[in-house]
Parts: sequence; structure tokens; C-alpha cells
Amino acid sequence: MATYTKPEDVQSTVEDDPQARKALEEVFSNTARWDADFKGFAADVTVNINGKEEKGTVTVKGPKEIELSLTDESMKEFASENLASIAMHRGPRSFDQSDGKYKLTFGDDGTHPMGRAVVMGGDGMSSFYRIKEGRIRQINRKTPHVAFSINIEDSVKNHEDKFLTRNYTVYYFNPKDNSIKNVESYTDDYTRVGNYDLPQRRRVIDVQNSEVVVSTMTLENHKAL
Repeated sequence: MATYTKPEDVQSTVEDDPQARKALEEVFSNTARWDADFKGFAADVTVNINGKEEKGTVTVKGPKEIELSLTDESMKEFASENLASIAMHRGPRSFDQSDGKYKLTFGDDGTHPMGRAVVMGGDGMSSFYRIKEGRIRQINRKTPHVAFSINIEDSVKNHEDKFLTRNYTVYYFNPKDNSIKNVESYTDDYTRVGNYDLPQRRRVIDVQNSEVVVSTMTLENHKAL
């Protein structure tokens, strides 16, 4: 998805709701992540953007430690951005280090089809999630330049009975008038290497310059570092 700079967190006078905290912490614990012993992986990679394809290799040690042998700049950018996003979301972190550091409250009664809203008081992006059946179903954030809503449509469970997101769609809005700016549809596949679920394929469908663009990133021959 599009990159953005996270605004600084803000002061909040909202009182934390223990029930909202408990509900979100349960959802957090149900999400698959690499553990602290994970050192990264290497793989062969193939990127295809609307039929134009290039093969190469990649080494991923973290969101900011990615080495790609691809030469086409657009393909390298696509692979780098998506691998960084995957590494960030799969990377090890505690609840208290992430969502748990905010003042959490329920935003509604939970009758919404995507689940009950949990609002993050103090977050600089006015974030709120919708949770249902033990997992996050929707993520909403806003910055001065873009607002977006991530809607999770399908997930699978791994060997540890944790959720891995399979399909999701991101809607981007102009924060000034809430007009739609773009839509991105994601489909992810995973492969099991040792004790870790690693990216095997990602497909992204979006609109660029008034054209529907279908991009894929396929990884093979994974090796844990």
C-alpha cells in the first residue's frame, strides 16, 4: 500500500476501557508474527507488472534491510515496498509496544458488519479498528495528506492457529472532502519454512494513470538466514 509518514502521537484525556483493551489484546495475540529469533530470509523473486516481468534474488532481514538484484526501477520499488510492509507487519513486537500504548475505548455497540470499533486515544492518525470473531476486520487511519481504510476480507490460520491475512482491500480518501482517491486489492499466499510463514506470492490490483494495473511478486526457493 502507499507509504506515509506517521504523525506524532497526541495527548488524550480519554479514560482507558479495560474491556476494550482486553478485546484488542486478544485480537493482537491471535495474529501470526515472526518471533524474536527470526533473522530473515533469502529467496528467488519474480515481479510481473501488467505482463512485464523480471526475475532476481532478494534478502530480507527487516523492513529497512532489504536487498534486491532487480534492475527495473518500477519493479524494484514494487517489491521493496511490499516486502518492507510484510516484514513490518509480520515482525516481532509486543502489544504494549504497539496498539496497547494507547488509551483504548469502544466506539460503538458492534452491530457494524465488520465488527465493533476500538478507538485508539492518543494516536496521531485518529486510528480505530473494527474487530470481530477474534481478529481485526478493518483498520482506519488519517493523516493530513491521506486517509485510508483497510478492509480484511479473508484470513487463513497457520500451524500455531494464528491468523494470516489472505485478502484485503485498501480504500484511499482525500482527508479534506473524503472523496475517493484510489483502491488497492491485495491477495497473499504463504509458504512454511521451518517455524515461519514466509511470503510466497502477493498480487495487487489498483489504478494508475487511469489504467487498471495488476502486479505480482512471487518468491521461491526460500532459505532462512
